[in-house]
Amino acid sequence: MRLMPSGYEIKMNIFFVFPSIKLDLTVNHGIASLCGVIRDKGHKVFLYHPDRLNDRELTSEFRKEDYDLCLVSSVTNQWPYALQMIRSLRRISDIPVIAGGHHVTHYPNILEEHDDLDGICIGEGDIALGELLDKLEKGEDYHHINNMRFRRRKDGKLINSGIGGLIEDLDSLPPPDYSVFSGKNISNYPALMFSRGCPYSCTYCCNNSLKKLYKGKGKYMRTKSVTTAIKETAEFIRTYDPPALNFDDDTFIKNREWLYSFLDEYRKITTIPFNCNTRPETVDEDLCKRLAAANCNIISIGVESGNEELRKKILKRHMSNAMIERSFELIKNSGIKTSSFNMVGIPDETYEDYMDTVKLNRRIDPDFMQISIFYPYKETELGDYARAQGYVRSDGNFSHSYFSRSILSMERFPKWKIKCAYLFFHFNVIRRRSPGKAVYYLLRYNVLKNAFLKKSIRTVINIFRQ
Repeated sequence: MRLMPSGYEIKMNIFFVFPSIKLDLTVNHGIASLCGVIRDKGHKVFLYHPDRLNDRELTSEFRKEDYDLCLVSSVTNQWPYALQMIRSLRRISDIPVIAGGHHVTHYPNILEEHDDLDGICIGEGDIALGELLDKLEKGEDYHHINNMRFRRRKDGKLINSGIGGLIEDLDSLPPPDYSVFSGKNISNYPALMFSRGCPYSCTYCCNNSLKKLYKGKGKYMRTKSVTTAIKETAEFIRTYDPPALNFDDDTFIKNREWLYSFLDEYRKITTIPFNCNTRPETVDEDLCKRLAAANCNIISIGVESGNEELRKKILKRHMSNAMIERSFELIKNSGIKTSSFNMVGIPDETYEDYMDTVKLNRRIDPDFMQISIFYPYKETELGDYARAQGYVRSDGNFSHSYFSRSILSMERFPKWKIKCAYLFFHFNVIRRRSPGKAVYYLLRYNVLKNAFLKKSIRTVINIFRQ
């Protein structure tokens, strides 16, 4: 055992890799939850969370201390980078390397394909990681843990113990540890999450495949108690003093009784404004009134496509444009700002369908808009459909995020046109009512996306400030 300078006894030291290459760095709730488990077990963890590939920096950080275990978490878009980092660490260390996250959960054959890995974690990792740490600490055999698969070093045998039950009582977990993230990351996006699972079945989302993975293994939709949620919120505010909060639950407004109780308690501890997500079906006047009274600042709603047929048939989002428009109207009337989530490059979409999304956003007139590019994740219904239709020509073709480019090849909506639709979305929505703002967005999402130009502009501004 080791001692920290404070005298705190450390059992094991863990190096945690979470790549976010070419992305804005923010917090991740899954990582925070796992690090909470690590700290609760009395171990030390360092999170390496880079936004650029730098092998020298990676190895330098790793060599600063002696580590007993390396954990790697990655989404599909970041996996090629995660694999590079794993291989770099393998060249200088022989400690066990365990990978997890969304990509591994949906590509479990990774363990067979990459002998740099000692094991993988599929699905929820809180309990599995806790068991792994206990066994490593005691020097016991750790190859038989639910939700984990291992390659035994002495003979190379692959061991699969199957999937365990869902964690139904989220209050039983240690509080998430956000301190592993830098202060800048937290200030970029101060956020909390209180639930797991989603009651809806959107075809582009991983929730459907996770429901299949855990079928018969417990209640999929789970929420922390109001008492625990408020306690974590108060602690986050005390520690980080954020100007605003983001509640990142997929649909924050799933349970009215829970929500109203939470809002009542929230008002007792703070007046800090917060942002949250919901769906059009959940919005009514009473809901908006309650949220506004608790100082809700922004409500984000998934529009995704403005074409009703495409939205219902391809995305399985069964709401009308009239319902979407009504929900935005109700929210605005309550004094809360609105934000829309939109998508382009959906399988079978045409440019005309995309323009329906533009036109719907003109009508709902949100305060903020986000546009992403559809990515065909495996094990999602729509990702598998895109592959079956021949829209994904090569498994090796990837994009580092769903804000970068399309990897679909569709004759009626080619990649270059999808990229243009993405870049000009904000401009197209607001050019008629606010030409000046439209030009700003055009620059922001085109010219100012260039890193060199952004740096040059900042330099010029700083010169004039001096």
